[in-house]
Amino acid sequence: MIDMGNPIWIDQTLNTAVRWQFTSSQLAELADLLARLGIKQADVCLDDWHWYRPDLATVQNCLALRGITGIAGTGLKLARQAGLTEVAVALRVAGAGKLDVALEDVMNQASQLGLQAALLMEDLLGCSAADIEAVAAVVNKFDFTAVICDDGRGLGDPFAVCKQMDFFQRKFKCPVELRAGNAYGMATANTLAAMKAGVWRLATAVAGVGGCTPWEEALLVARQLGGMNIEFPRDLAGKCQQVLNMLGLNMPENKAVIGPEIFAHESGLHVDGVNKAPEIYEPYDPELVGLKRQLVIGKHSGSAALRTKFAAWGICLEEAETKRLLGDVRALAVSKKAAVTDEELQQLYRSG
Repeated sequence: MIDMGNPIWIDQTLNTAVRWQFTSSQLAELADLLARLGIKQADVCLDDWHWYRPDLATVQNCLALRGITGIAGTGLKLARQAGLTEVAVALRVAGAGKLDVALEDVMNQASQLGLQAALLMEDLLGCSAADIEAVAAVVNKFDFTAVICDDGRGLGDPFAVCKQMDFFQRKFKCPVELRAGNAYGMATANTLAAMKAGVWRLATAVAGVGGCTPWEEALLVARQLGGMNIEFPRDLAGKCQQVLNMLGLNMPENKAVIGPEIFAHESGLHVDGVNKAPEIYEPYDPELVGLKRQLVIGKHSGSAALRTKFAAWGICLEEAETKRLLGDVRALAVSKKAAVTDEELQQLYRSG
């Protein structure tokens, strides 16, 4: 079991919509859907927002927003113009030079503008322990709301990340947050590693939109492996599908946690086993995420699958019927190089 507090998901989905220049009303609709999923906070890149300046007032009725900006330029002023009260200032550790002066300037500007500031450090995972200690000694002089470890390139190693995040938490006085990139498919594993280290502020996006940690995967991990009493939103998979629809994206059928086909079973022995002991074959109840178990009839299907399928329709197949139908099903599946649909299966039954 993972020893951790209640995770705070910092959503990155909304910012994808801002990057794609969604209208104010579209952003408000997306924010409402995210809120109904149980998400409470989101990041907005102020450079993306600046290009067309959508109104974020209605969005903030649903989500607490934090602006992301660079350490130089007018980003802090943009945050106020966007109506935000919190900002994360991006800074590269390597070659930062005069860090003390730079951070003091940022905090003075933030104070004058009535902003709370977090510090987003883009290469923290690549720093040595000595460098981290030196940076922390400076950062700890200021009242940052969080230090965000940004692994946007997805180079983190889960075994190392767990140790690194634990070390960061001991060195920085403010909360530590992880933004794990998914360039190499390791975002969920690295986020799990951060959870294991006790990090409870985690950047995620629905279905991993924008190359982030898939929120639904992190949510399930927190519940199943973290042993946390997390109440899942009703129809999790359906609502995530709505989010993707709003973004004009397709849901992969085998998408972990929420893919429509992940609880589809075809092979004969496998189907028989699922019917007798589903907990052996399925890591969690499909209804937990708003999905249903499906029996897919195809060339690998056996008698048990056919009888189960027809029993759900109130039809009890005789042994001779099953044998005849099974041959027809396998022949059709091979010829079309795909599973047999319910309509095709019923037609084969009637034609016999």
